[in-house]
Amino acid sequence: MPGQTGPRAAERTLEVLELVADAAGPVSAKALARSLGCALSTLYTLLTPLTQRGYLVRTDGGYVLGYRVPALHRSFQNQMGVDDGIDGLLARLQHATRASANYVAFQGNGLVIADVRTATPRGKEQPALGVGIDPRTHAYAHGKIALAAASPTARRRYLEQPGLRRFTPHTIASATRLDEELRRIRRFGVALDVEEAQPGLACLAAPVLGTDGTLIGCVALSVHPDELRVNQSVLIATVRGAAQEATQVNHH
Repeated sequence: MPGQTGPRAAERTLEVLELVADAAGPVSAKALARSLGCALSTLYTLLTPLTQRGYLVRTDGGYVLGYRVPALHRSFQNQMGVDDGIDGLLARLQHATRASANYVAFQGNGLVIADVRTATPRGKEQPALGVGIDPRTHAYAHGKIALAAASPTARRRYLEQPGLRRFTPHTIASATRLDEELRRIRRFGVALDVEEAQPGLACLAAPVLGTDGTLIGCVALSVHPDELRVNQSVLIATVRGAAQEATQVNHH
């Protein structure tokens, strides 16, 4: 209805924003109305606050994201501790190791990936990381860091919902074995995975802590399994040192 207000209107307004964000180009009002299953008059009541506040802009081809969205993202990155200091750290880490270097920012219970920064040499294999909850969390080194730091309730929820799926012959698919692995990670402060999430890929990760000592992210390296076998002790020391530096960056 054109005059709808309250939670439903707020939800549909966010749906409009997400539809435009997911589109490859400008989206017409008619296309948005069809996607939402609503009348054009209803749609325009949703578009008005979004365009007035700069979250959407109307062009000749339709609606696109507006100037307020990058500002929100910058604020988000500041809150997540993902700034130029992290970018510089990753660049130095990538240069020193010739490996793919990642900073993974966590949010909420620690199992949600909020943002990812990457410095990757050309031609190097790297994990395909996206924001949200990844069903491969237990298979990646950065995911094991998150699981090791998560509350028992959050860990149990992860085990019950995505479950311990096997992605390669090396994936840990036993809750008992995973428990042992997480205890080892808490003791030594570094997580490893060798072809557990992707064939031909090995990863190392170490936690980045907030001022209150809680997990806010991790620094990770992605290398060929043979490189990890040959240089494991050096790579572990390097990723641990980088995570400590990232922790200090986030505290300033």
